[in-house]
Amino acid sequence: MSAADLPHILIVDDEDTSHIHGFDDLAKAKARHPNDVEAQDLDWANLVLMDFKIEHWGERDELDQISLQPSNGLALAAVLREYADSQPGQDGAYTAFAIHSGHVGEISQRLHTTNKAAHVVARLNNLEWVFDKAEDSRFQRSAQLAKAIRMISGRWEEVERQGTESAAKSLLQLPSGLPWSSRAIDEIILNQIPLSEFSAGTNGLQFLRWMLHAVLPYPTFLWAEQWVAARLGITLGSLRKVLGGESELARGLEQCKYCGILESFLEERWWQAGVEQYAWEIRSSGARDPEKFHQELESRAGSGLERLDFSSPVVCINKDLAPSDELCDLEEAVRIVPDLWPAYAGTAYATISSVEDDPDLAAVVHPLDRDRIDKGSRSDSEG
Repeated sequence: MSAADLPHILIVDDEDTSHIHGFDDLAKAKARHPNDVEAQDLDWANLVLMDFKIEHWGERDELDQISLQPSNGLALAAVLREYADSQPGQDGAYTAFAIHSGHVGEISQRLHTTNKAAHVVARLNNLEWVFDKAEDSRFQRSAQLAKAIRMISGRWEEVERQGTESAAKSLLQLPSGLPWSSRAIDEIILNQIPLSEFSAGTNGLQFLRWMLHAVLPYPTFLWAEQWVAARLGITLGSLRKVLGGESELARGLEQCKYCGILESFLEERWWQAGVEQYAWEIRSSGARDPEKFHQELESRAGSGLERLDFSSPVVCINKDLAPSDELCDLEEAVRIVPDLWPAYAGTAYATISSVEDDPDLAAVVHPLDRDRIDKGSRSDSEG
């Protein structure tokens, strides 16, 4: 990527600006103390990274009016966002806001929760994302987000005018002409893409927020590798081995890989419709029973694959809504209904053992599965 194509990132920090060098070759970045941010900085930036704790701001502390004293990065981000939104940049360019902090836990506690999931904290604080300074990947991911903002700023007007299929092809890079392409578009619509007059908002930032907060973190029309492995009935280790090779199976799954906007922001994703179609084609060719299906997978992989030793594998999530790498048997899991889990997303599961150990998880067990927890507890006490 040439220097002219690099996205722009503005870092607002009251103390440490050394991390600006982490964006070398990834983005054009500049740092500003909160007191020095100017309108032209916001107009220049695709993404503004706000420090959460702002403790060294003498000019603010000398004022008497509390309305002129934003106490932290969340408050200051709200002020700057309002200004940026009221002063649209050139060609309708958008300015996104994210927190980058080593105190994400403190932000989540303000919401009276221990959930540190970045998409949850961001959504509830009117932000695009929250980056933890302890994560080594934050520079690459911040640059990816800024790049996405830059790209959608130039395309949104045409996409909005042409509708869902335009968004699917232009922004999501949905392959056309494949047997599952139309099904994928249907699933995008069912996932409530913000592109109609009935949407809460239809600008480019709303679209990206939909992707960041309501699509990528969940099993929607895009699947993380855990759900792909579960659908194929193999361990995650075997799937990763396949994806790292050049076998027929790897090429087949490559056609289902998501290559659109924010494609690797939360690691790789695959089109659910594509994976489902690929599995269906294997079964329709004669490999209907699980044993023959697995044999055909191994044949296409050109090597042995570790098969899951249960017939109904599911992906279980933890308290922060993150999927476990170890797939589990449906018999060992219960359905849960955590807050903010979209109704259009695949079912959320948690292991029975994790629910029994965590009252917070137990509180969101699906009503129809509560008796399974009660039975498990009774069996333990009787034993």
